[in-house]
Amino acid sequence: MTRPHLHSLLITFNWNRLILNIMWVISIVIFISQWLIYEVIAPQVPFLTPQNYFAQDLLVPDSIFLIIMIGLELWHRAYPQWSEVAIISASIVLSYIYLYFIRDYFAVAPVVLLFPLFLSIIYFKKRYLLACLALCFAGLFGSFCLSEHRATADMIDLILMTCIILVAAFTGLAVIRRGSELVEQLDMVQQSEQELRIQTMMMERMAKIDPLTGLHNHKSFHEHIEKLLEDQRLHDFPVQIAILDIDNFKQVNDTFGHWAGDIALKQAASCIADSLSHTCFAARYGGEEFVVLMREKDMQSAWQIVEKLRVSIARRPIEEMNRRHITVSIGLHAIAAGETKEYAFQQADQALYVSKSEGKNRTTIQ
Repeated sequence: MTRPHLHSLLITFNWNRLILNIMWVISIVIFISQWLIYEVIAPQVPFLTPQNYFAQDLLVPDSIFLIIMIGLELWHRAYPQWSEVAIISASIVLSYIYLYFIRDYFAVAPVVLLFPLFLSIIYFKKRYLLACLALCFAGLFGSFCLSEHRATADMIDLILMTCIILVAAFTGLAVIRRGSELVEQLDMVQQSEQELRIQTMMMERMAKIDPLTGLHNHKSFHEHIEKLLEDQRLHDFPVQIAILDIDNFKQVNDTFGHWAGDIALKQAASCIADSLSHTCFAARYGGEEFVVLMREKDMQSAWQIVEKLRVSIARRPIEEMNRRHITVSIGLHAIAAGETKEYAFQQADQALYVSKSEGKNRTTIQ
């Protein structure tokens, strides 16, 4: 299951849970109102005895309401993906039930048919609204047909309720349409923000990565070494710096062309990336010069790493240079806590100069 789809399911689950909670609150409100209604209408309806009212008009519908709500709760936990349909269906059944039990007492009893309409609007789904509208009209006209005494007042009430339901339905359609537009606008904004974040990440990467070799660039090296030396001052751990320079690189460009020189740089960078651990940091400092920062436990371990790297570069032929090899000279320095980056780089650079002056293709420790 994809992450956006899972997020959508979680949002729907939370909405269904909220609606179920609202329905429980409505059940409590209905129960209280039934008691208040009895106190108001009982003196005016001679045939309405406490036994008839509480046994038939209160106990029966409330019991059905309770059974349906318990069923919804179980269904919601077992099949959350179908909770929407179950809630809408249950709301229609409940509105029919209460309409049947209170239609003889109140002219406005069909108002309960608006309940499923309002729920369908919450879900922002047009098909739910249209289905509820059709069933509301079925319940409304069914109630009118079942009425034993039809009078002009009943017809007027029917027309008024029809108008009210239609107004609610058209209002709901407008709300759903507007809601859909807002959701589309929100999706567009989120997509634009995501594209902007991706572009920002790409620009940040381009600002820190050398496009030719894929290693970190000059700027990224300075940012990293500053942070590394600051951490070293706080926690006192060993740090080593190595500067690598491709030997006779000008001859490579002059003999085989700059395109072959670019390939030589890429191959050297590939060897560096393959030979170093995840704790090491490698960058193309400029031209044919590379720099490596290590956190080895001692200088011997750091020397073994750069020596392995030097040998790896020297042993790999380059097809575009008629399978000739390139070599690198290396200057290595252990950075003591408190040293500045300028001093550390200068020491490694002096060691590189010694390697160059003593025959190249070697490592010198400063």
